[in-house]
Amino acid sequence: MTAKSLQDEDKLPIKQVIDAINKSMDDVLRVVDAMDLGRTEVKPDGVYRTFNNGKTVKISSGSFAKKRVAERKIKLF
Repeated sequence: MTAKSLQDEDKLPIKQVIDAINKSMDDVLRVVDAMDLGRTEVKPDGVYRTFNNGKTVKISSGSFAKKRVAERKIKLF
């Protein structure tokens, strides 16, 4: 099933939406790895980027403590 309009998006099965997102993310990560742009990781003391050769660079400092989410609703788009 394919959404032809914005109104049809709500009718898609959630599993199909998740599969499409995961496939797109795999493609994005493959390109990022091929270009050696690095993967971004948020740690409690800052934001870090790790490259293919294992080198880690801190790109931002700050306090990034884990937060609890009050609601479990997620808006994808």
